[in-house]
Parts: sequence; C-alpha cells; structure tokens
Amino acid sequence: MAVSEKAVEFLGNSLATGRPVPGQSLTNSPEDKYKWESPPEFTSTREATTYVFGLVTVPATTTNLLMSVTNGVGIVDLASIILYSGFLEGKWNPDLMTLLMEPTMYMIMALAEKAEIDYVIESGDDEKPNEMSADKEVEMIKNGISSLDNMKQQATQQLNDKVIPQEVKEMIDSTELSPSLLEKVKSNPNSSLLGKGE
Repeated sequence: MAVSEKAVEFLGNSLATGRPVPGQSLTNSPEDKYKWESPPEFTSTREATTYVFGLVTVPATTTNLLMSVTNGVGIVDLASIILYSGFLEGKWNPDLMTLLMEPTMYMIMALAEKAEIDYVIESGDDEKPNEMSADKEVEMIKNGISSLDNMKQQATQQLNDKVIPQEVKEMIDSTELSPSLLEKVKSNPNSSLLGKGE
C-alpha cells in the first residue's frame, strides 16, 4: 500500500506541532489509562458538591477566584475551569460535571457578593472593564475573607448533628462559609403568576 505525499506531510506537521497522530490513543497501554477513563471518584451530586465547596473555600483559591471576578472573568468560565479540571482528574464523569455547574456558579457568586465585588455571568457581558487601584482590590479581598470568617461562625451554630455527617461538619468548621443563595425566602403565597388573584 502506497502512502501519499499528503499523508506523509500531515504526519510530519502533526509531529512537529506536538499534536497526537490520529489513532494514537488506541495504541496506549491498557495499564496506562487516563484518569477519566477509569470509574469516577464521585457519583453522587451531594458528595461532589461538598468536594467542590471545600475546593472553592480554600483561602488561596478564594483569593484567586475573587481576583478573577474583579478582572471581569465570567462566573460561567470560572465554574467551567473548576469542573473540567475535576473531570480531567477523574473526580466525576461529564454527566455529573453538568449537574455541578449551577451549584458551582452559585458558590462563586456568593463569594463575590460577600466580598462586595460586582460580577458578570459570562465574559463579555460587561462592556467597560473595572478599573480600580491595587490597594482597593487588596482591601476588597481582605474584607471578603473576614466576612467569610463571620459567616463560618454563623453557619456552624446552625448545624444539626443528625443531618450533617461528621466529616462534612469538620470541613465546614475548617472553611469559610457564606449564607446560602438557596435559603428559603418568605414570600406572599399569592405572588405566583399561577396563583389565584382576586
């Protein structure tokens, strides 16, 4: 079977640019699987959400997230980066990754609101970039972190030992929490569009 010059040129260009040769993944050893080719670490939405919450509330990660939000990076982009990294590490499959998108976005928005930073849902939504001095950014982040400490104290007082597993309670004790965006809001029962109005 003769190999055409175009095929040889394509392979040469692929190797020169570092791209994998077509079909290369089929030649990998079965023992050297990628992490996402194995069963995921998390299969429950609740467990995975707890893991993401723990990841997002690490002080260094919180600072980086808030800096990114200040610089106009969209909440969707930040959540996508966090979740796609978890997929590559074999933490969850693509289906669970999709289910985690909304709670992860709410976590990042709660952090930004607590730090009193305006955010955009998608990059490009904000036409004017935020311009503020470096001192103001540092002050905003410090205020956000101190208010996260206050929220942690409030949230730990409201914990119920029968509902929350001990390891989750320990994680909450060691992280900075904010009030939940999903907290029940008192509303007028007739305020629904489908409710009877008289």
